[in-house]
Amino acid sequence: MGCLMNREPNKSGAGMVLLALGVVFGDIGTSPLYAYQTAVAIAGGGQALEVASLIIWTLALVVAVKYVGLVMKADYHGEGGIFALMALYFDGKPPRNLSRGAMACLLLVGAALIFGDGAITPAISVLSATEGLATVNPEWAHLSMPLTLVILAGLFYSQKFGTSRLGGVFGPVMLVWFVTIGGLGLVQVAMCPEVLHALNPVYAGRLLVSGGWGVWALIGAVVLAVTGAEALYADLGHFGRQPIVRAWRLVVFPALILNYLGQAALIHRMPDVATDTNLFFLLLPDERLRMGLVVLATVATVIASQALISGVFSLASQAMDLGYLPRFFVRHTSAESRGQIQIPVVNALLGALCMMLVLGFHTSDRLAAAYGIAVTGAMAITSIAFVAVCRKRRGMAGWKAALLLAALLVLDLSLFGACVTKIPDGGIVPILLAIVATVVMLTWRKGRDLVREAIGLQGVTPDQLGKKLEDPKMLRIPGTTVFVMRQADPEFAIARIKEQYRRNGVLAEHIVILLLKPAWDHPMRKSDNILVEKHGGGLWVVSADHGFMWEPSVPLVMARAKALDPSMPSCAEAFYIVAQELILTCPRRRMRYWQKTLFDFMSRNVLPGPDYLSIPPDRLIVYNWMLRLGGGGPVKSGA
Repeated sequence: MGCLMNREPNKSGAGMVLLALGVVFGDIGTSPLYAYQTAVAIAGGGQALEVASLIIWTLALVVAVKYVGLVMKADYHGEGGIFALMALYFDGKPPRNLSRGAMACLLLVGAALIFGDGAITPAISVLSATEGLATVNPEWAHLSMPLTLVILAGLFYSQKFGTSRLGGVFGPVMLVWFVTIGGLGLVQVAMCPEVLHALNPVYAGRLLVSGGWGVWALIGAVVLAVTGAEALYADLGHFGRQPIVRAWRLVVFPALILNYLGQAALIHRMPDVATDTNLFFLLLPDERLRMGLVVLATVATVIASQALISGVFSLASQAMDLGYLPRFFVRHTSAESRGQIQIPVVNALLGALCMMLVLGFHTSDRLAAAYGIAVTGAMAITSIAFVAVCRKRRGMAGWKAALLLAALLVLDLSLFGACVTKIPDGGIVPILLAIVATVVMLTWRKGRDLVREAIGLQGVTPDQLGKKLEDPKMLRIPGTTVFVMRQADPEFAIARIKEQYRRNGVLAEHIVILLLKPAWDHPMRKSDNILVEKHGGGLWVVSADHGFMWEPSVPLVMARAKALDPSMPSCAEAFYIVAQELILTCPRRRMRYWQKTLFDFMSRNVLPGPDYLSIPPDRLIVYNWMLRLGGGGPVKSGA
């Protein structure tokens, strides 16, 4: 679509398809373990074909049409997800005080819902597989929960190896999984070919029309089959659109269709199994081989968790880039793709939440009651944002946008409305997690807006500052000072230069503002794309893009800038200033006490610049700016 920025990597070969298969499709690929059985238990075994038809056509509309056909074309520099839509809508530069904007708040809620869903997905996926032990030996049923906890601990520990390595291991396993579930389904369909009538959407429509009010509970169960759809979009930055689309069309969708048809065929031939909580495992009639299927299912569900975990990493990274989360440490795990990342802090929090949910809910049936409401809410918000982006960036006609939005929301709100009925049975859990995530992001954004105000940003440009520095009455001393900024906006540096002069009454003869900006498109082994601007009064502004697999060495950047512009002073003996804001007070009319406490805690735990900028310790000056947010600006600074 012409309205969107498509800059995905040109990697769509079999290797990338296999990697995508291992990371992206685990969640939606393991839904047959519980989705069909849960739905048919509500509808009754006599509706087996109708339930299969409803699940298959829901998959087709939600995943094949909405996400693969439409939404996944909306990438921002190859990144997908809620925050990619935000960047597209606001042209990559959210306006100040964005937390007050309706669209921004809506998108933040959508991202928070995915964070909440990311905590439930690993728990229910692994639990649903380990519970298959009971089909091998009923006495092993009590081992399910402790085994799940051990597996989850290993999964989150392995995240440090990165999605590229994990995908290389997970991809072949998931290929075996999809071939297996497709083959099991095909065998059952061959024994009962009349189930192919379920491919007719009339069967799904008949079930919806005749279901009465009970149809809402049924749709709430069908949602379990599409819960991984939002992860496809969130994981877009890991592999690009083409590998994901090819994996879906060639492997995933055909295997899912065959398996759901196979489960319907099994019930059609053996109605008594409709109430069995382990219906999926009964597709393999030979009990001697069933243990192998349980092991494969367990491994597949571990991999299923990876889709949401990777998606949460991507969303957290995008939130940091847009100013809604503090700058946590990000570990880039691939030199080929910027999107393949791991965030240790987020990984630890997510792992702890998953284990708490397992301990709290005990079984996958109880977790299923809490599952779905978060992801369907995020789906609806994605639809709204996607249409808004098309309207703004492409100039889509209003009536066309309205029709598209109506078509998408009819689907999304139906799924969401059905899941709302789950709130009394545990659906409140992902909502509470989403509320916490939303509060954290809005608090950080509001705090940063107040920091800008407290510092006293007045829109002064480098040219204007340079003219002021030419004033002969201004006291200057020999030497060079470099103000290091981890952002593209020079206003923060200008405010700090003015504040330093106000307090000390003197400035260095030469002043350099260094703006460090992460590169989006490709890794770089050294500083690149350096721009040097000379202004009056001995002021230079150096803008430097740096590669995502390589944190910038500030002395190296300055040496290269000197080579590009010999008139710039040598920074070999320069002093480098890195400033950090520490929050003292904030009037309650601007920020409540608990908000101020939360923001202060996050501010004190921001990733410190000196640890990774290679600045010589004897040339480093760290200024702590004590701020009263909304109450008088900076108080004092200490080196």
